[in-house]
Amino acid sequence: MRILETTFVQGVVDETAVLYDGTPHIAFIGRSNVGKSSTLNAITGKRKLVKVGQTPGKTREINFFKARLELEDKQQTSVYLVDLPGYGYAKLSKTQRNQLKELIFWYLKHPTADTALVCIVIDSKVGITDHDREIIEVLNAHDKKFIIAVNKIDKLNQKSRHALVQSLTQELGDTTAYVMYSATTNKHINLLQEAIFNGI
Repeated sequence: MRILETTFVQGVVDETAVLYDGTPHIAFIGRSNVGKSSTLNAITGKRKLVKVGQTPGKTREINFFKARLELEDKQQTSVYLVDLPGYGYAKLSKTQRNQLKELIFWYLKHPTADTALVCIVIDSKVGITDHDREIIEVLNAHDKKFIIAVNKIDKLNQKSRHALVQSLTQELGDTTAYVMYSATTNKHINLLQEAIFNGI
């Protein structure tokens, strides 16, 4: 599988046809500063597809990017890569945080959106937070398929990686897939791509 082309489609804040036009969504969500934008850029091979280094909490829309894929049998298909706002940024006002949370949960709970997979991006140095657990709870309650994308493993030594694996295994069990990678160095990005696009 390889990505032939990726283009920005639109920012979404309420009902619109792009939510359910038959194109499967692969949605990316995570706390502010976990490297969600860098992950999208690394996956697509486009360094500036999503702006990196913006002020945390600046994204107030759900951004849709259309990716055209070439599958192993040379057939082509398209998916939407959906970039959700980051959550948990403390410097936003309570009202702003609530508005972002409402937008995120509206999308995650949407009964007819073509959501094929939600990719929860976490920081390997921090692990799964209470914010992440809340997202997982919502996804489970609404039968949404998801994986955990564990970014920034280049920042960990071997001992810390081993401890992280034990922690993830203990919390997630055998039912939730996770992939450890680095969006900065591209280490294991191919494994993340396989996990994301498998079955599309």
